[in-house]
Amino acid sequence: MKPPPPQAIAILGPKNASTSLDLLLNLLTIMTHRTLISLLATTLLLSGAMFAQTQNTAPKVPPARQTLPSIPVPAPVAPAAPRTPPKSAVVGSAAADAFAALASTMQRRGAIDASMRDQITAVSAALDAELTVDGLTPDARGKLLALRAQCAAWSNDEPAMDAAYGALLELFPSNQTVRVRWAQLCAAAARWQKAVDLLYGKSWEPSIGVDAQYCLAEALMGIGKFNDAQGALNTAPPSPVRTGVQQSRINALSARIQTLYGEYTKEMIAQQRDLKMNDLPVVEMLTTKGPITIKLFEREAPNTVAHFVEHVDLGTYNGTKFHRPQRGWGVQGGDPLSKEGADTAGAPVGSGSGGWVTVDECTREDRRGHFTGSIALAKRSGEQEGAAPLTCGSQFYIVFGPAEYLNGGFTVFGSVIDGLDNARMLTADDSILQVNVIGRNDHPYLATKLPDTQKLPYEHPHAWGMKSEKPSTAKPAATGSLVPITPGVPTGTSVPKIPG
Repeated sequence: MKPPPPQAIAILGPKNASTSLDLLLNLLTIMTHRTLISLLATTLLLSGAMFAQTQNTAPKVPPARQTLPSIPVPAPVAPAAPRTPPKSAVVGSAAADAFAALASTMQRRGAIDASMRDQITAVSAALDAELTVDGLTPDARGKLLALRAQCAAWSNDEPAMDAAYGALLELFPSNQTVRVRWAQLCAAAARWQKAVDLLYGKSWEPSIGVDAQYCLAEALMGIGKFNDAQGALNTAPPSPVRTGVQQSRINALSARIQTLYGEYTKEMIAQQRDLKMNDLPVVEMLTTKGPITIKLFEREAPNTVAHFVEHVDLGTYNGTKFHRPQRGWGVQGGDPLSKEGADTAGAPVGSGSGGWVTVDECTREDRRGHFTGSIALAKRSGEQEGAAPLTCGSQFYIVFGPAEYLNGGFTVFGSVIDGLDNARMLTADDSILQVNVIGRNDHPYLATKLPDTQKLPYEHPHAWGMKSEKPSTAKPAATGSLVPITPGVPTGTSVPKIPG
């Protein structure tokens, strides 16, 4: 699978940066978008020129009377100007120069491959060395720390990123841009609680306030605090500080929150029932990043749970890779073809089903929804856009945040109850060492088995905003109402109490 593009954080608000450090931080958050923007602009210009040429073309003359025009001699073409070297953020810094060259290359390629990761490691080491030099001015040290934080974000080195941004805040404690950009990078990696800790209860300048409140709302949504998430959006600076783009994104996020609130109210009732009955099977998945403990929803997805447990008992998952990680969204694994030395018979990794497929349970009235830590079965592509029914095999995915747009299309059969941070750190090089059922009920786990006649990759689901799935046909639970709150300590989502 083609590696995902470098993570970039959208800038929502006007960039009225008051310092050169603010300008640098703003630049770092948008520069990975520039390749796509340049391509789009070029396409629009070319299409416009072609349209104008078509509109200005004279009517055709009958062939018998047509006179061929003379072909003009083309004017000499001037040689292309040499590419301007990328501008360094810190004059006289070899590490900053190397970072500028790396960033320029990354913009042209649009993705991070193995060679780019080696360069990121080298630039990070050079920045670390320069940061130990005595006599750096606060401005120079701040810029070098900002570059180091960006390198850490590119390489998914969360401790190094936190260390760099922590040092930046210590150096410039009143700089709000530093705090918001740090929180945005945390949210992009689904580190919801860290983003909340950075932003909650703070006062913001209008120029950065919309960015801050939007990021806070997104993070609160990630940890299931939907009332507080709506309240964060409601307290964002109003117009004329908000731009049209900001308002559109706020409206879209608010709509998601409203949908998720009804779904989560239903989910909380189901969770309280599960705790009271305490009879669900539990699976421990040992990975190269650490253990992940999963509770299986046997009541709402009995066939899917039986299907998963059968594969566990057969050892299907032992040695398989997490071949499809998507940073900040989720991770997919469970393909037997991804095992070391597997006989793929020419089939690509990501197309294996484990020998059979099973029926869907995603349209049941009591189906569970996609929330932070949910695990569900992946699907193959259909003849038309979207996932194909009756293609659920051994492959599964774990989401790191709410994904309500997948409800009704994919069968959620469990939730991570411990080890979600380990799941977030999984890459395509990581694998499952062993899976054990550490708690099961006293009945056979036998699923409905259908023949697997396809060899298409399991490419569904997709991350939010990257490629749309077919809209869910399931209606969200219309329980309770969402009440906007005023700033204060997060109170959580209020749900109806279960009688007794």
